Amino acid sequence: MEPTPSEMPSGSPEVPPFPEVPPPQAPAPQAQAPTPPPQAPAPQAPPVSTQPAWMTSMTSTVPVAGPAGFYYADIPNRAFAYIIDAIILFVGFLIVAAVVGAVGLKTVDVDIRSANFGTFNPIAGLLLAAINLAISVAYFVYTWTAMRGTVGMKALGMQIGNAQDGATVTMDQALRRALVLFGVGAVAQALGGWSALGILFSLAAFAWFIFLLYTTAVSPTKQGFHDKFANTMVVKAARSVA
Repeated sequence: MEPTPSEMPSGSPEVPPFPEVPPPQAPAPQAQAPTPPPQAPAPQAPPVSTQPAWMTSMTSTVPVAGPAGFYYADIPNRAFAYIIDAIILFVGFLIVAAVVGAVGLKTVDVDIRSANFGTFNPIAGLLLAAINLAISVAYFVYTWTAMRGTVGMKALGMQIGNAQDGATVTMDQALRRALVLFGVGAVAQALGGWSALGILFSLAAFAWFIFLLYTTAVSPTKQGFHDKFANTMVVKAARSVA
């Protein structure tokens, strides 16, 4: 039994009561700084294109999709287009040869008694070669300048233009390109009747043809020597992708 305060001896120190300990309180929530929005990437300068201004969407290896897409016309496409054009010109050459022969100017007079079974008429050969060259140049120059492409080129979706801005080629450009393409062959045709000289010029014309093919094939923009000389470029429209 605990003594009452009156019973406690005097002089004993009074023990203070224990202080009340407040209950633990939850820590106040700390305000968090707002998350900054993601930073947009710094704008980068557009890559510098080495292609002409009118061909920024073109590539020499992969066609660009879209109705306005173009890519460089390679040798197979040009070859098929030229075959179509050659068929058209061949019909004209036959008509010219028939007319020239009708007026008595035959390139070869058949003679079974001679060693070569005929004699070559140099005047008729030169005249026929000049007429054929004129027909070829007129056909290509007109279609390049008026239609931006020959019948064969149009059939395969190709066109020709100025290398810098894609403008329609001028008459001067078309004439220079045509003479580089067909001049050597016309000379070989004119001199084909002479045995040694004809063979020499025929080989020269073949070598010139191979040279034009080679310069076109190795060019990143498929510009052969004839295109470089005339400052022209041939392109093909890419098919639309659904």
